[in-house]
Amino acid sequence: MFSGPAFALAALGVVLAPAVASAVHLLLSDRVGLPSPAAAGLAVLAAAAWAAAGGAVASALGRRLAFHEIAAATILLVVLELGPLVAALPRLRGMGLVVQSWQAQGNLVLVLGLVSTALLSGTVAFIGATLAYLVLGSGRLDASLGYELFMARSHLRLSPRTLLGLFLMVVTGVVPGLLVAMAWSLSRDAAERRAVRRGDLFQRPRMPATLLMTLISIGGVAIGVWALTVVLSVMSGFEADLKAKILGAHAHGVVLKYGQNDFTEWRDARKKVLAVPGVGAATPFLYNEVMLAAGQNLTGAVVKGIDVATAGTVTDLSRNVEEGKLEWLDRAGDIPTSRFPREKDLEKLLGEGGLGPSQGLKERAAPGSGPLPAGEGAETLGARKAPQPVLPGIVVGRELSRTLRTFVGDTVNVVSPFGDLGPAGPQPKSRAFRVAAVFYSGMYEYDSKFAYVSLPEAQRFFGTGDSVTGLELKVKDVDAARPVMRRVLTTLEGYPYRVKDWGEMNRNLFSALMMEKVVMAVILGFIVLVASFIIIATLIMLVLEKTREIAVLKSMGAGLPSIMKIFVAEGLIIGAVGTVFGLLLGWGTCLLVDKVGIPLDPEVYYISNLPVRMEPAQFTLVALAAMALSYLATIYPATKAARLRPVDGLRSE
Repeated sequence: MFSGPAFALAALGVVLAPAVASAVHLLLSDRVGLPSPAAAGLAVLAAAAWAAAGGAVASALGRRLAFHEIAAATILLVVLELGPLVAALPRLRGMGLVVQSWQAQGNLVLVLGLVSTALLSGTVAFIGATLAYLVLGSGRLDASLGYELFMARSHLRLSPRTLLGLFLMVVTGVVPGLLVAMAWSLSRDAAERRAVRRGDLFQRPRMPATLLMTLISIGGVAIGVWALTVVLSVMSGFEADLKAKILGAHAHGVVLKYGQNDFTEWRDARKKVLAVPGVGAATPFLYNEVMLAAGQNLTGAVVKGIDVATAGTVTDLSRNVEEGKLEWLDRAGDIPTSRFPREKDLEKLLGEGGLGPSQGLKERAAPGSGPLPAGEGAETLGARKAPQPVLPGIVVGRELSRTLRTFVGDTVNVVSPFGDLGPAGPQPKSRAFRVAAVFYSGMYEYDSKFAYVSLPEAQRFFGTGDSVTGLELKVKDVDAARPVMRRVLTTLEGYPYRVKDWGEMNRNLFSALMMEKVVMAVILGFIVLVASFIIIATLIMLVLEKTREIAVLKSMGAGLPSIMKIFVAEGLIIGAVGTVFGLLLGWGTCLLVDKVGIPLDPEVYYISNLPVRMEPAQFTLVALAAMALSYLATIYPATKAARLRPVDGLRSE
């Protein structure tokens, strides 16, 4: 019967679990200063412990599983999350960062995320309730498992030889394994026919149906865990590669100021920021959108003024330079003349006298003949002209260089829409720069849109005086960027300053990656879910097969929890063996992919090999999820066996 006190305790654990997660995450990340992943993991563990404790107390109070009470509490949480009470009690919506990432993906993802949170909270509470019943269901504390494990092993009949054969079948693949099994069966048929012709007695060994179902269940769990670990490791590799490229091209955090062109005290602010614990380096920057033109080629870009002396301590720009030197931004006179003259320059060279035989120059300038030697071509042309003023340098990305068809030493015109006021209104401002270097960050968006100039040249071109857009910061621990940036804001005394960390600046991108990883995990998790249904069928067959043994045990005084422990142990053994097989296969596959490497086209994927990153936390979560599903799959067959009446089992004896 439905129990009101048990429902109240279950609701206390289920409904408040998301609030506990939010409070613990806020305490650990803001007050203690733990990195966001560690704080989130501990917050989830705290919420799971709270929900499990609520379910356990509810079960212990009524000395039963309390399934209906926990289900009602889960429905209550769904109503509270999706109802109008959500706006008044945002803490019930779970962890703030997670909800923000759901909101970024749309209302449907937000609703599915909230419903999934409620279901997970109810599931954890039910696991706690069943564990409490197995231990306290007899009216006293009974945590013994020795006899139950002995009975479970005798029922399953899993020998090391059988497990080794199953493991080899999963490793070699299902189809080759089935072919081997078919060949073995045909050989046994031939031996039986030969024995019959000789008149010998031949008794062919038969595999019990329950043993076959057990092996299928183990194989299903192993394949599901295998697929989950490999896919999550590959997606983590892509995420880590993307994160490294983003953090290499951009800072871990920025300090900005409300308003425009009034950040003139950036030197004093930089000194204060560098004194904050956790900050490794800081550099000023100026940021504006412009148009770049080279000959007939034109494209939009973002010009960033940087301090050459300190920019390398914050970003990897100096290490990403492929051609030229970043230091030439401060020494524009050292930029070499382009050794790849344009076609119009070659025609002009050929039209002037005194430059040697034109035929030889044409041959040297022909396509595929390589650059002109130093001292010839463009250098000779420059010697015949009047000295030109030294143009400031600019660093462009590889894709931007291809779009503009420029090389180191070529001239690029930078056009800014923020120009001076003329008789006809605002007029764009233009200035010529020379390409000092070409960089390659590994991100197409950055290599095709970003260009860098020295900070003084950017200030003169944009007319900002001594003002900058903000300060770029590098923190010592990337995962702790958010609490460090909060300390920076506290040091600068808040308004008019504001801060952003790399997670906030790339929130949509990383939330999309996380959502993609979660969706892939859920989709592949259905393999383990299907295997759990096979476990249910296997245990039900065992219950039907062992009806007489169950009746004998109950007639000798075995209680309901003791009978349940036997079949729970059988399901956990199946899940544990399959999980271990799957983890070994996933670990071996990831190592093989990492060592051998699956080549990718760098022009398409901007990466040469398929990345793999094995994270122990992900392997642990996959193992826990597989074991949780295996455990839940044992509850119904175990309760069916425990409710069997001894007279029904012994009636046919």
